[in-house]
Formats: sequence, structure tokens, C-alpha cells
Amino acid sequence: MKFDGAQTNRGNEMTSRLRQLAGIDDRDIVFLAGSTQSPEEELAIETYRTLKDEFANLRLILVPRHPERFAEVSQLLERSGLAWQRRSELPDSRSADARILLVDSMGELSAWWGCAHVGFVGGSMGKRGGQSMIEPAAYGVAVAFGPKTHNFRDVVRLMLARQAAVVVQDGGELTAFVESCLRDRERMHVLGTRAQTLVSDQLGATGKTAACLSHLLPEVKPQSRAA
Repeated sequence: MKFDGAQTNRGNEMTSRLRQLAGIDDRDIVFLAGSTQSPEEELAIETYRTLKDEFANLRLILVPRHPERFAEVSQLLERSGLAWQRRSELPDSRSADARILLVDSMGELSAWWGCAHVGFVGGSMGKRGGQSMIEPAAYGVAVAFGPKTHNFRDVVRLMLARQAAVVVQDGGELTAFVESCLRDRERMHVLGTRAQTLVSDQLGATGKTAACLSHLLPEVKPQSRAA
């Protein structure tokens, strides 16, 4: 039932609005690191730094898991020397030079995943045990995550069995994964399609479960009111 409710339409109203707000066009390849914790933002930034000169259409979107870390990540970006911008300041401060976006707002990650082509699901390089990889998979994002995913072990098992995701052990493997998607767009597309198909195959579990329970639970007859 974890899969039910996942958005599969990249053209949904919220995603379309955010894409326009950030100035993302059809030429861009968006690498999104979502629900991240330290040091995952730094790994994503270094991946972008390594690849940006060769792949000028690459963009990076960072979505930290906790709002109290927005300031910490903004300081990290300042020290990087790379051009970046805040989601909270769009569209007023939108710059063509800024290819990195820090999403310093809450409740938008699901829609931002719909803007991504390549994704890293955070909380999976540390002790947290990973965050949900269902949302990016549902959009057909080429998904990677770290080795610590015990919070979603069943979903991970399904995705790896269907070759619909990649496990990266460290920053070097994350960079290699993103680079492989940029060099081989067909591989990127196949990974995303496998992930989206897997999610589609799981949809409807809530209704099926409710139907099964309705046969097992006793019928409750309405009581008549006393005159």
C-alpha cells in the first residue's frame, strides 16, 4: 500500500509550476538529491562540480530533509564558490548563471521529483535508514541511493530485483552513476522506465486490501431507533 497515491504524471500542475518558476527547460538534465542529510549534500555538490564543465546542461537541485539544516547547506554552497539560488527567493532572484537550486521550503519535494531526470534518495549514506524512493521511481527518475536503506528494505528489494535502481556506496560511485546517465541517455531512460513500471504494477493495493477485509469482517447491521 506504500505505492498507492504516488504521482506518475510529470505534467501535474504543481510540478509544472515549479519547473517554470525555476526556469527549467527541455534542454536541462536535472540531478536532484532529495531528503538529504549530512554529508549527502556535499557529495551531490562535488558530483555536480566534477561534471558541470563537460555537461553544460546539468542542473542540481538540493532538498534537505530537515528545515533546520537549510542554513547549514546554504553555507556549504557559499563555500563551494558555485553559483546557486534559493527556492524561497524565486522568481525574484532567478539567475541564468545559477545552475544549483537549494529548496529551502517544505512540502514540495514530491513535485520537485517530477522535474528530475537523475535522482539520489537521501538518508541512505548515514544512520537514518533511507527515505522513500517511491516518489522519484513513480515519475520515471533514474534512481540511486546509498547502502543504508533498512527503513524501505521491501521497496529496495523489489527495485533491485527489477534492476530499477542503483546502490552507490560513496561520493565517487554517486558521481560515476550520474556521469553514466549523462553519457548514456538510453540507460538513464531504461532505469527510469523500469522504476515507473514497477510502481505502476503495485498500484491498487489499498483497494484490494479493503476488498479482502470486507469479506473477513462481520457485517454490521444498522440498529433501529427506539420509537
